[in-house]
Amino acid sequence: MIGTSEPWQPTQHGPTAQAQAQAQATQDGQTASAITLLTLGGTIFMAQDSEGGHAVPDAAAGERLRGTHMDGVDLTSREIANVSSSDVRPRHLREVLEHARRAVDEGADGVVLTHGTDTLEETAFVLNRYWDREAPLVVTGAMRPASAPGADGPANLRDAVATAAAPSARGWGVLVVFDGHVHLADQATKASSRSVSAFASSPSGPFAKVDEGDLHLLHRPFDRVARVAQAESVPPNRFPAVPILTAGLDEDLTLLDHVPARSIAGLVIAGVGMGHVSPAAMPRLRRLLDAGTPVVVATRIASGGTSTYHYAYPGSEVDLLDAGALMAGFLPPAQARLLLQVLLADDAGPDQIRESFEAYAS
Repeated sequence: MIGTSEPWQPTQHGPTAQAQAQAQATQDGQTASAITLLTLGGTIFMAQDSEGGHAVPDAAAGERLRGTHMDGVDLTSREIANVSSSDVRPRHLREVLEHARRAVDEGADGVVLTHGTDTLEETAFVLNRYWDREAPLVVTGAMRPASAPGADGPANLRDAVATAAAPSARGWGVLVVFDGHVHLADQATKASSRSVSAFASSPSGPFAKVDEGDLHLLHRPFDRVARVAQAESVPPNRFPAVPILTAGLDEDLTLLDHVPARSIAGLVIAGVGMGHVSPAAMPRLRRLLDAGTPVVVATRIASGGTSTYHYAYPGSEVDLLDAGALMAGFLPPAQARLLLQVLLADDAGPDQIRESFEAYAS
């Protein structure tokens, strides 16, 4: 069931503005691209204090960006929230999906979503599990507040709109656009907490560059994988409890001794190397697995992913697989957690969960 919200009401770029834009485009011999802008806030809609720090959400900054004019584009906008990305919840994503689907069904060529960068990659990953339209859903944001010198939000928004309107972006699901590059949602990761070139793609690099208002494809991706099958599905109001524990030197996951097996829906381990834990952690993980709690092992390493066959010592990936754990492949721990949560929320069985993660395995 789609989450409740007020009826679809475009803001200042309503039917009159749309008609004017289309008329102007017709006079110019072009057809205007219809793009819907949805906003969740983030740094792109924040302003700093007089000393250049302490950025907070700012309604005026949001209004200015939502009012951006772009030649050849009929832009309509709707604010869903103006919050930091640490405050984004599944209910916000339900609203995003509701309005984005409706916009496309009513004729929009694509949808752009603004979002804070801290959890932007996670929102993009979750939305990609549910986005079931050919039109692109493009997520963007900014590293510098709107009031800062050299604010990167306007350029990122312009590039995101160009991507949403590009025919070559259709069919690839949810995309992340940042600093002139286009990333697939399943590969996008925040690689810097400070640089305006904040996002990278692993393992394949950016999908495309934004070039003169169009896309220059850098490679052709494989087909999308692990999307929730049911049409019009949406995230639950809250995801099942799936914590992430990090393996490391002298870490035997003793916290699990105090966690009743039924108190969590699943577990993700940020393993060392290709997805390893200490031998002493194995009895604790077997206890969970024997109780029917799915355990997914990712790696805390930035690139390379997990393996399924390189090592067979106690606590290695082969030992974990033999115990019934799953390997996350090239998915980072945060995305592995979200995939497991989405699958559990959809009442997926063990076979479907295994097949979903095998799509990312190496």
